[in-house]
Amino acid sequence: MGGHDAKPMMMHMTFFWGKDGYILFHGWPGERLGMYLLALVAVFVASVAVERLGSARIESDGAGARVARTAVHAVRVGLAYLVMLALMSFNVGVFIAAVAGHAFGFVVFSSRVIGGFERVNGGKPNGGIVC
Repeated sequence: MGGHDAKPMMMHMTFFWGKDGYILFHGWPGERLGMYLLALVAVFVASVAVERLGSARIESDGAGARVARTAVHAVRVGLAYLVMLALMSFNVGVFIAAVAGHAFGFVVFSSRVIGGFERVNGGKPNGGIVC
């Protein structure tokens, strides 16, 4: 009825593995493998960006610095929510892309593997972080 030949796509409520589904927007990526791979790359990059923005430090105390810190925080939270919404597609590939992106971003920007804690926290052991 209504002239539509396309079958409706089911929204999953448990984790599933496959390229067919919706991530963030109705019809995207749909059933196209290329768009699914693009969605995975987008989730990975957004997750890396969340970690990068979380490690950003603006040391000045002026009004411009406060505005910049607020803007960085707002963008970080917005990207984190987008990643969370993408995860709500319950697609295992999206989950793996998000976890891999966060892990990669943490290693590159915040961990001792590349010297992140020493750089950010002035060389203090463990950077004052309690595990």
